[in-house]
Amino acid sequence: MSKTGAKRRFDALDELRGVAIILAMLDHVKVQFVTDVHVLVPLTRLATPTFIIIFGAMIEIAYLSSARDGGSAQTLRWRMAQRLVTVALLFLLLTGGAVVSGNLDPLTGLRAALCLVQGRFSEIFLTYAALFALILLFWRGVLRHGSTLVLIGAALGWGMWWVLTPVVEAPPYIVGFLLGIGQGYGPAILPGLTFLGFGMALGEALTGRRSAILPALLVGLALVVVGLELQHGILEAGRRFLAHRWTNHPGYFAVGTVAACGMLAWLAVLKRAGALRGVRRWLGRVGVQTLFIYGAGNLVLNLLPYQALPHWLGIPVAALFLGGLLVLAVAGREARNRLGLGLPALWRRGYAPVRDAVAAMIAAPRRPKLSEDRAGSIQRPA
Repeated sequence: MSKTGAKRRFDALDELRGVAIILAMLDHVKVQFVTDVHVLVPLTRLATPTFIIIFGAMIEIAYLSSARDGGSAQTLRWRMAQRLVTVALLFLLLTGGAVVSGNLDPLTGLRAALCLVQGRFSEIFLTYAALFALILLFWRGVLRHGSTLVLIGAALGWGMWWVLTPVVEAPPYIVGFLLGIGQGYGPAILPGLTFLGFGMALGEALTGRRSAILPALLVGLALVVVGLELQHGILEAGRRFLAHRWTNHPGYFAVGTVAACGMLAWLAVLKRAGALRGVRRWLGRVGVQTLFIYGAGNLVLNLLPYQALPHWLGIPVAALFLGGLLVLAVAGREARNRLGLGLPALWRRGYAPVRDAVAAMIAAPRRPKLSEDRAGSIQRPA
């Protein structure tokens, strides 16, 4: 398959990633500028499940599939370690920004950096770092068994959740973050392997490694759980979905999986029909800039002191902030560098050796073979 063909095949994933980052940033600008506006919350809370599912697909398409096709496993592990270092640094930068502005006091900021309490707009980076670390730790098994091994891990996590949830009422935050028990952060790492494994199974179907039977079965199971949730009524099911995130209830994972698949199917139908090409192309351009949008956007939000604004002012400010962020994203790296008077490029030149040195401690470096294009578009090498 040609590189062009591969890019065209996975355009819908980039477009879905564009939808997810817009939903995520909508939620965060709401929190910063108009906290008491909740009308979009059920939609914006779909961002995290979608992100982790796409992350799983990316792991399969850009790393595991490339290694199985003859790419250097050591090089691909090194590139994964580079990403781990970057997301871990962004987690710390966002936490530090919240301390500088007073959104977190210094002690809370330190505890958040140590994963002892929840931070501000930064947890998805910590989740990515933990998932990268798990994949690197179990690289041989994941390379050989793919989504199957990850889903076995998810099943073990759910077993622990069922056993420990009735027994442990208020565990330390780090325990809740890892195991999903108690009223803490969601999606926690072990239950979150459900999203990761589903995304990897989807990636395996897209690359032709396996049939679509496994992701179809998982979607069917999710639909059953969603049906059980809907027995409480649509409005109550929506409220339960929002609450279920913090308890890592299966209903949250079911709704997130079905919603992400629904959005992906909708984008695939639009592509087949040739409809909304301009919108889909723009979403794809946004989708390959998610690291910049989420990292830079939330860093700025965390550096801004929290100030509740009236609706007549807060809503336009939130819209302008998000709109400006998206314009900067699609303008591209070079345009942002010119606008920043060369400082972004200077930062990259200083940061890259440090990142590579730390990544080399995790996986010995060799010359990388492309598994993602420069912008981060999900594709396979030719």
